[in-house]
Amino acid sequence: MMVPILSRNAGTRARTPEQQVDLIVRIMDGRHLQDVADRAKAELGSRANQLGPLDLTRNVLRAYVRRVNQAHLTPPPFVDDLSDALAMAMGDHSAKTTVELYQQAGGRPMPTPQATVASEALAYRIAAGYAGVLIGYSERSKSIYLELVKPDVLRPEYTSHDPTEPTVIRHLRQMMFRGRWVEVEEVYDLTDLDAPSYVVYASGEDVTAEVHGQTFEGDDYWWRYADGTPYHRIVVAGDTRHPYATNELVEATLSTCVLWTHWHAGIRDAGHPQRHVRGLGLAGMDTDSDGGAAGIPSGPETIIQWIDLDPERPGTHWQDVPGFDPGVIGTAIRDWEMTAMSSLGLPVGYERTGGEPLEHERQALASGIAAFYPDARRLDSEILRRVAAMANRTPDLPTGLSETPYGVLYREEVEQALADARAAEPPPIPAGPPAMPAAEPPDVDEDPEV
Repeated sequence: MMVPILSRNAGTRARTPEQQVDLIVRIMDGRHLQDVADRAKAELGSRANQLGPLDLTRNVLRAYVRRVNQAHLTPPPFVDDLSDALAMAMGDHSAKTTVELYQQAGGRPMPTPQATVASEALAYRIAAGYAGVLIGYSERSKSIYLELVKPDVLRPEYTSHDPTEPTVIRHLRQMMFRGRWVEVEEVYDLTDLDAPSYVVYASGEDVTAEVHGQTFEGDDYWWRYADGTPYHRIVVAGDTRHPYATNELVEATLSTCVLWTHWHAGIRDAGHPQRHVRGLGLAGMDTDSDGGAAGIPSGPETIIQWIDLDPERPGTHWQDVPGFDPGVIGTAIRDWEMTAMSSLGLPVGYERTGGEPLEHERQALASGIAAFYPDARRLDSEILRRVAAMANRTPDLPTGLSETPYGVLYREEVEQALADARAAEPPPIPAGPPAMPAAEPPDVDEDPEV
């Protein structure tokens, strides 16, 4: 599928899926300056050189993603039957009070490193259609770490009937090799589950043994569950089938940057009244020998003296209205941004600067956030399951961890689970009346008279 980029002066061209994903990552990372420059030249031609610095302050795509990517924020996600040992293997730093609160409902807050990385991965999944999380083990810290894998360096291949689990994963990354940092391609291949492999290529050469000191093929492929089934140590959220799903916001981001740049230029160059004179000369006017411009220094303390060039025909002076209305044009650009977001089901009222959002906006936002719960749930459950499997086969880490899928709850689901746990608690036993103090025995003479 090809999506054309509309261009008034440069014709049309198309972005391949890989180019689309690369552009989305640049926009999400704020590295799209050259893309905006290209769009400005396509829309404005030679006038683009007169606009001044490009304005990247408005990022429609990233603003949309931030609004709907809230599954891992507050409250922390709730994980069923998550053991302290598994959480500690990932370096969890959850607050003690939160841990105790979640334990009352039979779970534990998601480990903080996972919540952070999973939220980043979900952001790129929302924007580009997919992203990944790599699971690794650090010899230095003796713990399992998670690493975001952005979609521009991730190439999953799906050759099985399961559209959610890739068969082959290609990962481009930087790696120290022969004394210098080079780009390598890591290839995880589970096409044959009886003969899995992990290979590192540098310039097309298999350098796995040189980089890692061993190979990972067949029985040496150690990323396996307890039953021996191999797994990818990169968990992929989403899939590669829909790289153009957010194309409206991609295009809106580029054009919006151009429009706001033009808006700034309009304020600078045409947002003031133009003044004219006819038949008048300026007393004391000098001419710049370099540029030929004529005028005098002016300021609040300056008195401008005009002289009629023709005493018989008095001159005149007047002032035009500004040639650029920043209020009207700025509002139009903001409305256009809002329309782009609304195209994906998220109404946004830019004109309201305070107060509560309207009920339909609140419902639309809640629906937009919840729409990505299934992707987040699978990502988080698979991360926990594979972390447990890796820990069970790694020295210096806890063993006996459950490798079954973990249930995960988000936001309102967490609040409901905690409310249900509080409601299920037995009511406190009411305190009875205060106990009466025991009566003191009467005084008895130790040596009574007989």
